[in-house]
Amino acid sequence: IKVAKAHLENWGGFMRFTCVVLLGLILALTSAVRAKTTCDEKHGKVCVEAVATSDTVTFYAENRFDLVPVTLNIDLTLRNLQLQSGDNGPFVLEGKDRIALFTLRSIQPTAWRYRYEFTFSRGDVTAQHDNGYRYRLPFEEGRAVAIGQGCNGRFSHIGYQRYAVDFVMPIGTPILAAREGRVVAVKEDANRGGPSRAFEDDGNYVMVLHNDRTIAQYFHLTQNGAEVRLGQTVQRGQLLGYSGNTGRSTGPHLHFDVVKGAVGIESETLPITFQSANGPISCPAEGTRLNASR
Repeated sequence: IKVAKAHLENWGGFMRFTCVVLLGLILALTSAVRAKTTCDEKHGKVCVEAVATSDTVTFYAENRFDLVPVTLNIDLTLRNLQLQSGDNGPFVLEGKDRIALFTLRSIQPTAWRYRYEFTFSRGDVTAQHDNGYRYRLPFEEGRAVAIGQGCNGRFSHIGYQRYAVDFVMPIGTPILAAREGRVVAVKEDANRGGPSRAFEDDGNYVMVLHNDRTIAQYFHLTQNGAEVRLGQTVQRGQLLGYSGNTGRSTGPHLHFDVVKGAVGIESETLPITFQSANGPISCPAEGTRLNASR
C-alpha cells in the first residue's frame, strides 16, 4: 500500500488577493484620509493596508502570525501614480510585524487609481541555506524507516515541493528534531485525515526556525502529539512530538521538508543532506530504508 505523498497545503502560505481603488477626486474634494485593509481570506493572518490622502497612498503590511516570518509580494497597476519612497519588494515580515512598505504620489492633480494583488508565503525569501549542514534523521537510533516518497515523487513532491521526504512510520512514533532551532508554529488539535483536499486544514505540525532563517516542517502529527511549545528552543535530536495520520494523507507517515519564502509560489523546499548510520544521503529514493545516527 502506497502511503501519503502530500502535506498540508497553503498553511498560511501562497495566497493571492486583489483590490481596485479609484479615490483621487473624492479625497481632493473632501481633504479626507481613507484607509483600506485587505487580509488573506483563509486565515486573516497577513494584511495589507492602503492609507490615502488627496495625492498620496502609503502601503503598510502586517504579519499576524506569532513567530513565523512571511515573504510578501505586491503587484501594482497604477494610473496617475508613481513610487515616491520605498521599493517594490518582496518584503519580509517577522511574526507580529507591521511595517511601511512604500508611498505612491500622484503625477498630475487629477483623479488617480491603483490596483494591487498581494501574495505571501511562509519563510524568509532572503534565507541562505547552510548546505554543509548534515540533518539528523527525525527518528530514534536503532529504528529502520522506509521512504514512502522522496524528492521529485510522482504523487506530490513536484515543483516547489520537490525536495520533501515522506517517512513511513506507525502512529505514535517519536519525532526528533533534525536540526536545532526555535519552534515557530505548533498545531495539534486535529483528529482526522484522508486523501482528499477536504482534509488539508486538518494536519498537525511543528515548525522549527533555524539560524540560517530556513524552516523545518514536520507534518501529520497525531492529535495532542506535540511535545514542544511555541517559542521554545530545541536541540538536535530533541523530542518534538509523535507521528500520526492527520491532514491530507493516505496513511500514517511523517512529511519532512526544509523551506524558505518564495515569490509567486508556496514556500520553496530546499535540497538537504541527512546523516544516516550508513553515511550522508541526499534525496533518498522511495523504498529506501534508513537507520538514524546522531
